[in-house]
Amino acid sequence: MTSPPIAYRIPGPTASSPRSPSAGRLDCASGTVHRALAEAPIGGYGMLEAALAWQHLRSAGPGNTGGGTHATASRHLPVVETRSGAVAARIARLLSGLAWAIVTQADAGDTGFKRSPVMRVEVPRTLHRRVLRALTNAWRDARRQFDPSVPGTATDADAAVALWRMGILVAGLGPSHNMVYLRTGTSTMAEMMAAAARCLGLTPIVDNVQGAPAVALYHRGEVHWLLAEAGAGGAATMWVRGGRPAGAAGTGVGLWP
Repeated sequence: MTSPPIAYRIPGPTASSPRSPSAGRLDCASGTVHRALAEAPIGGYGMLEAALAWQHLRSAGPGNTGGGTHATASRHLPVVETRSGAVAARIARLLSGLAWAIVTQADAGDTGFKRSPVMRVEVPRTLHRRVLRALTNAWRDARRQFDPSVPGTATDADAAVALWRMGILVAGLGPSHNMVYLRTGTSTMAEMMAAAARCLGLTPIVDNVQGAPAVALYHRGEVHWLLAEAGAGGAATMWVRGGRPAGAAGTGVGLWP
């Protein structure tokens, strides 16, 4: 009886490791890609991106709980909150077709020492329920479109790229160059992201790391191609060392070996 093949395990981040000069370069490259993706043009899948961001970053503050001075006095209510001003600005742009979204900063006392302030994306309270309803419907459609249990449903490459763009923005690129590593929070989310990647001809790996579901891409050519398609442009080469254009299966552009 032959042994089953051993799957490649996703390495977890090593937070206890001492910082080295390369860590600064890693942060710089990650920040450059992050900004480029946040500033990418809004395509035809803005609500899909916004729905994914809402799933990860939905506000737990006043407005969603029904209490507090903010909920009773403010003309705006929060939808999502994040410590990235660039991501907050993009989400506000994504919601512009539904409401006039604004970005506000949480009280200084909420930010903690030497941490980036919490940025909230808010919409007029009269439109808050409408926005949440639209996000709920968009996410329901996304789950149907990228349902891993139903082969053949994930066929829209542009939607898949949009999903990964926002996934990277809210979860980060990962602990090292030449890869994309997303902690998805739930196994359902991990399988959805994997289905979207396979729709693009990529080869994702899904695993649990320290009890947390994660999905990753390790092929340098695939990582470079995905970042470039998502809007990172030349910044993709900063993340993929020795990077050059590469494509996913079916694009007509060869992958790296």
